[in-house]
Amino acid sequence: MSANRFMLEGPSYQDQFSEDEDEDVVRAIELSLQESKGKDIYIDLEFHQNDEVEILAQVLEESTLSYAELSTSTEGSELKWWKLFKEFNPSVHTSKGTSWWRKSRKRCNTLVCDVCEEQISSEWLRCAYWGQTVCKKHISDGTPCCCACSRFKIGDVKYITLSDGRQLCPDCRYTAVMDPEDCKPLLDEVHRFFKGLNMKIRYYIPILLVDQEEIIRIHKKSILGSTIYEKFELDAVNYVSKSIQRGENVEVVKEVEQLPPGRKVRAVLLLYGFPKLAIGSTLAHELMHAWMRVQGYRGLALNIAEGLSQVMAHKWLEWQSFTGNDYMKGTSEKAQFLRNLKEFMKDGIERRYSEAYGHGFREAKWAVERYGLIYTLEHIARKGKLPE
Repeated sequence: MSANRFMLEGPSYQDQFSEDEDEDVVRAIELSLQESKGKDIYIDLEFHQNDEVEILAQVLEESTLSYAELSTSTEGSELKWWKLFKEFNPSVHTSKGTSWWRKSRKRCNTLVCDVCEEQISSEWLRCAYWGQTVCKKHISDGTPCCCACSRFKIGDVKYITLSDGRQLCPDCRYTAVMDPEDCKPLLDEVHRFFKGLNMKIRYYIPILLVDQEEIIRIHKKSILGSTIYEKFELDAVNYVSKSIQRGENVEVVKEVEQLPPGRKVRAVLLLYGFPKLAIGSTLAHELMHAWMRVQGYRGLALNIAEGLSQVMAHKWLEWQSFTGNDYMKGTSEKAQFLRNLKEFMKDGIERRYSEAYGHGFREAKWAVERYGLIYTLEHIARKGKLPE
């Protein structure tokens, strides 16, 4: 399979079998189970916590877009072992940035790296959603990895480098929000989304695109977006007013925005350069924080505040399917990729394992699905907790 075709195909959601094929599959599984009885199965787990793996794990955990499964192979069978490890060890918090690796006791004769096309014999990373398998060495050897969809560069596909060093694949670049002009119609969409939920935002909130350097300067870590409240000690923000692509590199022009003092919500910051779907989802998340602050929700547990905001981000992605925007219509490769990207981001929200963003999201989603969004919000306003 060529590199371009692989990147544009996206995942296969479901295998369709005829009735005869179904029966064949069932018989094959039964025979496999019978053959495995009586055999001793030994799996050697060897955990590593080196700096390179730590950094990657932290990035994947903090991003609402990125989701990867670390897996290997024993006797030719893929073993998504970290999920099993998590089930048997529920006290282990993968959100701490700890990445688990293991080496196969036996050399794998079939697995090939999608980046270098060399046979993999020890450790590798698998991006479960896109079906991409790469050698561990590509984490630190400079191989470009898209900051939005988490896919490594394959073949001669040209990635672009943003001004702050992030890499972006051409598929994600297609709808990337690069400057305020790109952000205005998206902001109108998100406001329309909130209005459809009877949560119209009448409060003026500056929406500013910033680069990663500015986010780190303000928050001491890299995040996709943030809401600046009245007590946050910040007078001005260096925002991206214009971006210019020169070949495979992007340069930006920055300007200074003075933040209005004495307001409940002083600004919402968004990391520029991500696709429209990602920026819109992040904006929905941050505007939910802003809406709750303006409505007087105070002292909420982190699980509730972040969980509800993640629910809104997830709902916005679902709403994109309902509204049927032009950029996602049709049967072209670009339209199909965007539909796949939307599912990838929803999948990333649903599968996160951090306490606030993962567990908090699932609890909030359960309450909203059972009682409805408005009742859930009213209950939180009265009781300070989710309805049970």
